[in-house]
Amino acid sequence: MFVNNIKKIYTIVIILTIIVSISAIVVFLNSASADHNTLDNLIIFVVTILSVLISILAYHISVKTYISIDAVNAISRMDGNVMENENYRTNIISVIRRFNAQKKDEACDQILSYLENIFVKRSIYSGAKLADSIQEMIDLIVLFSFVIERKGSMHNDNVMNRIERLIAIIEKKVHTFEQLSEGSCILIEESVKLLKAVYTYQCYKSGRSSVDIVLLLDVRGAMLKNAISRTIYYNYMGLFYMNKAIYKLQNYLCVHYGNGVYDVLSIESAQLLIDMPSSPDKDLIIVYLNEAVLNFDIAIKHISDELMWNAFIQYNKGRTQYMLSLLSSFNNTRLWKITMKEAIDYRTKLVAVLDDILGRSKEPAYFQRAFIDQLKVAKLMYVRFNIGCGETIEDSALPDIGCDEFNRLRYIKEDILKHTKVFNC
Repeated sequence: MFVNNIKKIYTIVIILTIIVSISAIVVFLNSASADHNTLDNLIIFVVTILSVLISILAYHISVKTYISIDAVNAISRMDGNVMENENYRTNIISVIRRFNAQKKDEACDQILSYLENIFVKRSIYSGAKLADSIQEMIDLIVLFSFVIERKGSMHNDNVMNRIERLIAIIEKKVHTFEQLSEGSCILIEESVKLLKAVYTYQCYKSGRSSVDIVLLLDVRGAMLKNAISRTIYYNYMGLFYMNKAIYKLQNYLCVHYGNGVYDVLSIESAQLLIDMPSSPDKDLIIVYLNEAVLNFDIAIKHISDELMWNAFIQYNKGRTQYMLSLLSSFNNTRLWKITMKEAIDYRTKLVAVLDDILGRSKEPAYFQRAFIDQLKVAKLMYVRFNIGCGETIEDSALPDIGCDEFNRLRYIKEDILKHTKVFNC
């Protein structure tokens, strides 16, 4: 509105200046024809024209300055952005409906194309729009773990290159915003750090061991405001500490029971961890696991009863409590059992809601199948943990693992079958 008014005034001044200039020329010509002594008239005419031109130039500069100030104010405006909305939530049903491809590569392309359209093709005209767009990517990054494969795949390299280019574009836009609005973009900076740290962790879990997962420690999580960002931060902090503990446990098993890569959560490893003697390393592992549980609890507190995030976090917390039960002298199995049952309940509800709304077709969408797989994993791990704690499992029905599309179920089921005799498969 302000800029439009300036433009109108600017147009009127230009028209008036043209009229004055024409009038000056007419006066000069008339005076020149009536008086042979035209030198004085010429001087007056030149001075008049120069005065008019200088006035126009000064006015033009002032108008450009006002317009620039107004543009900067518009760009730096952060009012109403979702990063600062404590009640903001992700609608997972809407997300799955939007990216409903049946094949993995197609679902991945749908997500990345959507994000590239936001940051590359569309113009981000305000700080609030930039913040909202970054938050959208934070909302969706949890799904990247379903599309990032183990290293060595040509498809995986292309996916990761696209994600990294996208993050680079976001950082460039944030840098530009910083130059225009110094001191008002700390929340955006921390959100971008969170985005990079979560992606880095996902790369680490996909087999890129060279990546630096401690990037998460650079994020000032207490400064994040909305529930989704806080939940993601504390969940991944919990995973960070849990994986620190797992890494040390793997080293212990490798040193004391022979070279090889040990699955800390396998049934065979359970008794070995129960027998682990006291040591500074063991004390540190317990500290890491307790920190993980603490962070998972904070994440759950922020997200309340939201289905998808509880399905993730309760499962992560249950695995951590299971390892603690093996290492602790009191060997309390009750805590992890309660948590794992909650994880299974949340995953069951999430799958049921997705099936009900999206339909139970013979070929459900890729991400729909991913959540079904997550439910099967939780059920299998619950049985596995019970056997690891010395319980006899009989007449227990294992979920049908089908084609094991995500390459996680068959290994767990085989581990269970090696340690029990009776199953209704």
